[in-house]
Amino acid sequence: MKKRLISMILAGAMVLGLAACGGSGTDDTKADTKAATKADTEAATEAPAETKGTEGAAETPAAAGTEGKKAKEELVIGVSWKTLQEERWVRELEVMEKVCEEQGIKLIYQVSENDAMKQASQIENMVSQGIDILIANGNEKETISNAMKAAHDAGVLVCYYEATSGECYADLSGGNEEFAIGKQITEAIANMNISGKVAYVYGDPAGGTGVQKFHDGMHESMSKCDVEVIGEQWATNWDPAVAMSNAENWIATYGEELTAILCMNDGLAGGAIQALTDAGLEGKVLVCGQDCDLVALQRIVAGTQVSTVLKSGNEYPEQFINTCIDYYLGNLTMDDFETTENNSEGEEIPFFNYAGKVITKDNIDDVIEAGVYTREDIYGE
Repeated sequence: MKKRLISMILAGAMVLGLAACGGSGTDDTKADTKAATKADTEAATEAPAETKGTEGAAETPAAAGTEGKKAKEELVIGVSWKTLQEERWVRELEVMEKVCEEQGIKLIYQVSENDAMKQASQIENMVSQGIDILIANGNEKETISNAMKAAHDAGVLVCYYEATSGECYADLSGGNEEFAIGKQITEAIANMNISGKVAYVYGDPAGGTGVQKFHDGMHESMSKCDVEVIGEQWATNWDPAVAMSNAENWIATYGEELTAILCMNDGLAGGAIQALTDAGLEGKVLVCGQDCDLVALQRIVAGTQVSTVLKSGNEYPEQFINTCIDYYLGNLTMDDFETTENNSEGEEIPFFNYAGKVITKDNIDDVIEAGVYTREDIYGE
């Protein structure tokens, strides 16, 4: 089953580029794209979503698994994104836009900026526009679950971009196993067999089971080390300012006694490292993260961050959206998936599993080989 799925995906990948569409995917314009997209989507809650690809409205499609499905070139895909705060979400949206553009498929999207009620409304808005496939990720899975179920009932194939962990409705899901990613976040530092005082900065607890699994995995890796935990902090909306503020407090209390600040993502790591830099402790206190943001890779090169986790790059969003398309068209069935999970209704659904990879100074060039960033991006050369 796994071989059949992989062969289908790789065959599709041979004809698809990984670059972002519409000129917005160049590395020089990522920041501008992010800012512009955020501005555009602030007004999108009540207005029609932005469209990409083939023009023309679509009728409400038939439910997955029934007759009356559209041909590939007639499909409309709606993407409901929780945020563009982290660089990875900008990049992965661009990849999906490129996939749809090259296949002549219309793509519309809206971004809620971690406002779950707004996201539920945006999903309803896209369903009203006649999407055939919905791809969503949310900061609060349970809050958008009813909107996801309503989309399914309207005949939309509902796909969740990450693991639902039983908290959200979906017909298909994918991504990383959160506990495994949590272990990878702290793995490189744990492998140093450190001792001393450490602090943790976690993401938004509203993320539910998935964020808790990150938390548990981080502690699992560190269990082999003889450390004293002197502080733990959750950050609403994954705000780097929370990490910076708490790091300043820990530094003021413990100074050079502090061995590590273990952060749940690269944005939080950036906040902690700013506080360490202001105190002259950058590179002396160990810091980790996840998401493989470009600035995090540059910090790894500079020695101020130990590691990050490559969770998707350009490959995962391309593979996932093609999997969703093939599942809708009937080219893939449940039997083609090696892994399954249960949605919020307790229904078994196919899960497209994509493993993360720890990135340190020793293997940072793997990110370049994967086509995520160029050598010039990372090294400035």
